[in-house]
Amino acid sequence: MTLMELVIALAITGMMAAMGAATFSSIIDHRRIILSSTGELERASALRDQIRTWMLSGTVQVVTGGAGRGLGRSGTSISASNVTLAFGNNSASSSGNGMTGNGITAAVAGGDEITFVTTAPNPANAPSVRMRLFIDADPSTPESGLTLEYQPSTATPLKRIQLESSIGVLKVEFLDQRTNQWFESTQAAAVSPIAVRLSMQPYDGGRLPGILELPLIFPIGALIIGR
Repeated sequence: MTLMELVIALAITGMMAAMGAATFSSIIDHRRIILSSTGELERASALRDQIRTWMLSGTVQVVTGGAGRGLGRSGTSISASNVTLAFGNNSASSSGNGMTGNGITAAVAGGDEITFVTTAPNPANAPSVRMRLFIDADPSTPESGLTLEYQPSTATPLKRIQLESSIGVLKVEFLDQRTNQWFESTQAAAVSPIAVRLSMQPYDGGRLPGILELPLIFPIGALIIGR
C-alpha cells in the first residue's frame, strides 16, 4: 500500500465515522422525543381514565356558570326527572357545596366546575369522598390548571391536588332531551338534560395531548346527578 492509498483510506474512514456519529446522534435525539411523547400520552390517558372512574362511581353535581375570579355564588337549583342541577357563579367559598372545613376555604374557579361524591378509589382513601373538579384561578393557591379539591367529611381539612397545569378550560354542557342539542352550563335551567359533556382545552397559546381534548360524555341514566 502506497502512502497515497493510505491517506485516501484514512480520509474515507474518517468521513464514514463522522457520518455514523451524526446518524447516531440523530437517533438518540429522536428517541428522546419519542419517549417524551409516549410519557405525555400515558399521563394524559391515565388522567382521562381517572376522571371517568370517579364520575361513574358517584353522585355528581354540576355547578354551572361563573366567568371570572372572585365572583360569589348566586344561584338556585332545578329538577328534571331524577336530575338536580345547581347553577350560578363560581365562588371563592363553596360553603354551599360543603367544601370547607377547619377554616380552609375552597379556591376560586375560572369557568365551569363539577362536584361529586364518589365511591371509587380516591386520594383520601375513604369509602366515600366529596370532590370538586375545576380550573384553579385563585392567585393565593400554589395549584394551577385542572385541580381537584376533596374533603372526606366536614371534620377534616379541605385538600387540593393539581391534576394538570396545562389545562386552562373546563367546559360543562348538557344534552337537551327535547331538542337533542348541546347547551352550555349557563343554560341549564332551560333544558331537560339526558347527558352531560365535559371538555378540556389548554390555556391560550398552549397545547394538550389530543386524548385530553376529546370530550367525556356521560348519559344521565349512567349517573345519579343530584345535590
